[in-house]
Amino acid sequence: MSEQFTFSFTEPINPEILQVLFKQADWTANRTPLDIQQMLDNSQLTLGVWDDDKLIGFARVVTDNIYRAWIEDVIVDQAYHEQGVGSHIVTKLLKRLEHVEDVTLNCLMELVPFYEKHGFTTKSIASMHLRRKR
Repeated sequence: MSEQFTFSFTEPINPEILQVLFKQADWTANRTPLDIQQMLDNSQLTLGVWDDDKLIGFARVVTDNIYRAWIEDVIVDQAYHEQGVGSHIVTKLLKRLEHVEDVTLNCLMELVPFYEKHGFTTKSIASMHLRRKR
């Protein structure tokens, strides 16, 4: 059960250790420690999850802290899937953002049911992206 893990909004996150976790997902696999450090420095809110001293989960938020918040990079170590870690991450983020009017995230279609359990709904508006190669 995920209560045995430590969830922290304040514990510093080492970019090299986060990179190990990011290598498990297609959308984050190519991030470098330098880029990850810059991301961490510029994120308004980060949440790390530890099993003893091992980083096993992460998420971050970009927000103006009143009207909009975007949850980004929710990731759980593959060895810890199906243990409730992801649900606890989302629950803790939503509690921390309860004062924000609109919380948004993007996810793969197969993850829609997971996020719906946390109150998210799909919208029939266009999601526009301008992706630049790094």
